[in-house]
Amino acid sequence: MVSLRKANDSLCLTRSEWVDLATTRCKPELTEAEAQAFWSVVGVLQKSVLGLSADLLDVRNMGFVLMCQLVSGDRARHDHSAKFRAGMDDRAPSVSSPRHSPRSGSPRAGTAQPGRGARDTPRDTAAVLLAFVRQHFGDFMQIACSSVAELGLDASVTTEEFDLLSLLLCSGSSFSRPFKYLSEAVPEFAGKKSISFNALRKWADESLVWNDEVYAPVDLAKNAGKPKTVSVSGLSKTTWFQRSDDIEADYLNITSCTDCVIYVTTPPRFCLISGCHDCTIICVAVSAMCTIQNSEKVSVHVATHCFKMENCIDSSAYVYCRVAPILTGDTRGIKMAPFNVLYSMANSVLASAGLSLDPEFSDGWAHPVCCTLGSPDETLGGRNEEDAETNSTYHFVHPKDFQPVVIPETTRPESRSASSAPTLCLPEVYSDAFKSRMEEMQNFHRQLEGIQDEGKRRRAQLAIQGHFREWLTATGKSKQLADLARIAQVATPQAL
Repeated sequence: MVSLRKANDSLCLTRSEWVDLATTRCKPELTEAEAQAFWSVVGVLQKSVLGLSADLLDVRNMGFVLMCQLVSGDRARHDHSAKFRAGMDDRAPSVSSPRHSPRSGSPRAGTAQPGRGARDTPRDTAAVLLAFVRQHFGDFMQIACSSVAELGLDASVTTEEFDLLSLLLCSGSSFSRPFKYLSEAVPEFAGKKSISFNALRKWADESLVWNDEVYAPVDLAKNAGKPKTVSVSGLSKTTWFQRSDDIEADYLNITSCTDCVIYVTTPPRFCLISGCHDCTIICVAVSAMCTIQNSEKVSVHVATHCFKMENCIDSSAYVYCRVAPILTGDTRGIKMAPFNVLYSMANSVLASAGLSLDPEFSDGWAHPVCCTLGSPDETLGGRNEEDAETNSTYHFVHPKDFQPVVIPETTRPESRSASSAPTLCLPEVYSDAFKSRMEEMQNFHRQLEGIQDEGKRRRAQLAIQGHFREWLTATGKSKQLADLARIAQVATPQAL
């Protein structure tokens, strides 16, 4: 931040100005991919948290995000999307990657496993983050004041400078009712335009707390009413289905789940998927950012503004996004493909998230910003067909292998209106392959209908059913169907 401020007098930068400064005039220099990744993340946070334009970024907000990279990933990896009310706001997920395990081992090696304290991790994380903010409060204020020198205890801090920390901190008359300005929480600011840094430090030491009301570190089953944060944690070999009328959460955390299928049909602002293995997660829409980290063999299906994968191995991402996906850390063996969720209420869910499936962005998923360990040049290399086979970070699902996923619904297809018919927004090559497959199935149905002999028709149906049962058993889908049937009957908060 010191070198950035010395190299540039303006507090607001365009994307090209930031990339040029970060890659050539700052110390340490960032790669172009890293600079682009930081720009995308900070732009989303600036727009979704502060309501500011993402076209010009305040370098002080960039500094806050850079500072957050210092939080220990080993102790705080489970709760990147959680934040503080009157405390630390970790809406700034890490973009730079931990450097401890390049291209080897499992990204989940240090992740809490189900049954081993995974449910207690959020409280531990809260304590870590609170301690981090208190310890580095002076550094945050130094960035807010745009100072190239360390702040003295008698240095003056204005209300405008302190209010810049709204990206990180929030305050209010209660946990759920925030003030318009952060400075309203500091009595010393009453009737004054500035106070000493020493007074602010004392306020921070005495006042910073974790907001258990908005960010309760418990799972859905224990959350009363309609929580702001929903945690799905420690599930194994099960199907979890969210009822749309029970959850209107801003933050969704899916952590330490194994061999699960998880359906989410209402859009959170931020979604974190962490420490999961062999899971399929269908999250129709996330309005701001969806982050997958420290996971293996997960398949994620989501439409979002910004999508990020960090320390993930052998996973799939079926994504619609408005900014380029970010692949960082020890990430490799990723399959990328367009968003493929069929759901009759998808348009209304997307609209409530401030998204729409615009053909202009139908191939946004295919141009990731790739700043993974040991592969600084794959951002461009992965776009070239001749390099696809040697790209160890990601490759594309072939159009002939592209399949949609369908969210189970209680209403019959014939009872739905034409306007609610599920549609996909695909690049032309995927759209053509999908139409071809649909025509093939329609021809097959017509062939079956053309069988006049009742005995032959019955034998054909029995053969098809037999092969279908074998496929259900071989793929484990039969258990998922049984889970869905059970969920529909029980009518719990997880019910369909």
